Amino acid sequence: MTAFRGIRRPVLLYAGALIGAAHAFTIGLTRSRGRILLREMSEYLFGKGFGNEPNLLPVATLSELRSSSPIRLHDLDSVDGNVTLEELAVLASAVVRHKPERLFEIGTFDGRTTLNLATNTGPDARIWTLDLPQSDLRDARFPIESGEARYIVKPMSGARFVNAPEAAKITQLYGDSAAFDYGPYIGEMDFVFVDASHAYDYVMNDSVKALAMIGHRNGVIFWHDYSVWDGVTRALNELHRRDPAFAGLRWIEGTSLAVMTVHQ
Repeated sequence: MTAFRGIRRPVLLYAGALIGAAHAFTIGLTRSRGRILLREMSEYLFGKGFGNEPNLLPVATLSELRSSSPIRLHDLDSVDGNVTLEELAVLASAVVRHKPERLFEIGTFDGRTTLNLATNTGPDARIWTLDLPQSDLRDARFPIESGEARYIVKPMSGARFVNAPEAAKITQLYGDSAAFDYGPYIGEMDFVFVDASHAYDYVMNDSVKALAMIGHRNGVIFWHDYSVWDGVTRALNELHRRDPAFAGLRWIEGTSLAVMTVHQ
């Protein structure tokens, strides 16, 4: 009996770890905390040098970004490639707080974020969302990260908003974000969300274009998948360290979002 008690705790811990690992590699992939946990597991097993970029951005807390006004959320169910429900609430709160009228999203995917941005903006707001069509995948200017094709190969972009009333506010654009002509949008946006390719070169390109679209206006830029995809993390770390224009970059603690408020 004593021997049984001696092994009971290790067995329960082992079983709990197995259940946790199974969750992390399935449902956990759709949640930012789950993806962060996977990165931490990799660091524990292989060390930080094993393809893991450290979080170097200053930290912003969720309490700093909450809006006192109510938000509305649609399509709460998420799939791999979506922001988490918590991240969706952060983005919706930012829209309610900043009241942008011209928004640009780099990376549409299924349009879940686009729909919720539109839901929480005013009646005169306009949203442009850019997605790489499946037919252009092979001709992308920069190499796409391994595993990203599943976000590009889909029946259609923006499926979640296409039949929604909010679709009247949304313009779907198609093209490679590294080759797209941003001319009509430069200096015209109040809010930009960067969530396209996670490859380093694309994140660098998309970040510079996002800032250019804010231009000399006051605005806010959000990025998705910081601390999860190495290309995103490395690019934002470098921009923050080397470019004074990105000195305001911060990682939102407990999420995979990064944010920068632009004041002119």
